[in-house]
Amino acid sequence: MPIDVAPYLSDAARCAVLVFECQQNVLGESSRIPGLVKSAREGGMLSHIARLLDAARDAGVPVFYCVAKPNARGRGRARTPLVDRMEVAPAPAGTDVTDASVMKEVAPEPGDLVYERGHGMSAFYGTTLDPCLRDAGTTTLIPVGVSLNIGLLGTTIEAVNRGYRVIMPTDCAAADPPEYGEMVLRYTIRNLAYLSSADEIIAAWQG
Repeated sequence: MPIDVAPYLSDAARCAVLVFECQQNVLGESSRIPGLVKSAREGGMLSHIARLLDAARDAGVPVFYCVAKPNARGRGRARTPLVDRMEVAPAPAGTDVTDASVMKEVAPEPGDLVYERGHGMSAFYGTTLDPCLRDAGTTTLIPVGVSLNIGLLGTTIEAVNRGYRVIMPTDCAAADPPEYGEMVLRYTIRNLAYLSSADEIIAAWQG
């Protein structure tokens, strides 16, 4: 039975949106994860996030960004099979795999906060995100971006461990392959976070 998340969103000042790794070298032309780029594009993820961010700013909801800062080889220092595969994969011709700038469709605006992460696979590791959320009075965190496979899942678990309520708009996230995203939402994330949509969250803030 779907749970009404509106009561958790009614106090907009206690909410925060976290945009995770929506970067050129992840979702742009220089990405070495073409399947993730395709999944995000076909699902219209960036346009859904853009609408959500506009509504958040209008409602006074803080917007935070978590950006993975690559080293000279184009990635962070986490030693995982995924990172190893990305480092040896050929870069698209004429692109810069070190371009960690946020995609223009969802770029930060004045007043938004950007946190760079040089290591690890989730938003809380090696950043000051947690104390800054607490300083803002945040109790409900809304993570968006990529990917459901690792970063958003890890961030959700760490947010719950720290006592935050998590609401995830499923149309503002993507996975590679998409069918895995459906599985992880259904069998894992829905047990940790309240699943919602951009429209439902926007309606709660505008109501």
